[in-house]
Amino acid sequence: MVIDSNVVPLLVPLLSHTEVKVQTAALRAIGNIVTGTDEQTQVVLNCNALGHFPGLLNHTRDKINKEAVWFLSNITAGNQQQVQQVIDANLIPRVISLLEFGEFQTQKEGAWAISNLTISGTREQIRYCIDNGVVIPLCNLLTVKDTQVVQVVIDAINNILKASGDQSSQVAHVIEECKGLDNIEALQHHENGEIYKIAYEIVDTYFSDNLTDEDPALAPETEPQGFQFEASAAIPQEGFKF
Repeated sequence: MVIDSNVVPLLVPLLSHTEVKVQTAALRAIGNIVTGTDEQTQVVLNCNALGHFPGLLNHTRDKINKEAVWFLSNITAGNQQQVQQVIDANLIPRVISLLEFGEFQTQKEGAWAISNLTISGTREQIRYCIDNGVVIPLCNLLTVKDTQVVQVVIDAINNILKASGDQSSQVAHVIEECKGLDNIEALQHHENGEIYKIAYEIVDTYFSDNLTDEDPALAPETEPQGFQFEASAAIPQEGFKF
C-alpha cells in the first residue's frame, strides 16, 4: 500500500517544487490517494498538504489550477472535519473565484468541489460558501451545454437553498437578481428528467410567490403520496470521489 510505504510525507513537499512537471506529477499522485477512504485522505492532510494549495490555486498554469481544484473536490467529499480543514486553510474563496473566472475545465472541477461540500458539509459550512459569494457563479454555469455540469450545479443550488434556512429568502433574492431564476425556469424544459424535476422543485418551493402564469404541464408526475422528486438519487450521501 502507498500509505504504508510512508511515501506521502515525501510527496507532499513536491507540491511546491519549482519544476512544473514535478509539481503536476506530485499533485496527481497525491490526488489519487485522496480519492480513497477518509482515513487515506486524512494521512495526506496530516502532512500539511493544504498548506501548499494557495500557491497551486494561484498558479499561472491552468492545468495546475484544474488539478488543484480536482484534488479539493475529493476533500470536500470527505467527512465534515475534512471539509472544515479546507475552510480553515482559507481555500474556499479562491475555489469560488476559479468557479467564476477560471478556464471551463477548472470551473467544472469547482462545481464538483462546491456540490460535494453541499452534500458532506454542515449548514454552517454551506453558509460559509454563501457568505463568500458562491451563488452567482453557480447560477452562471446553469447555461452551459455540458449536461453533467448543469446537474451538479443545480443540485448544489438546491442543497444551498435547503441549508440556508431562515436566509433562504436572501439567497433566493440573489438568484433572482443575477438572472439565475431565468436560467432555472428555462431548465424546466430540459430533456434530462432529473434536471427539470429539480428546477421545478426550486421554482415551486422558493419562487412560487413571484409566478402568476406557471404552466401546470411543467409539474412532475404525481403519485398518491405527492411529488416524487429524486434529486439526490444519483448522489451518494458522502459525496463524489473520482
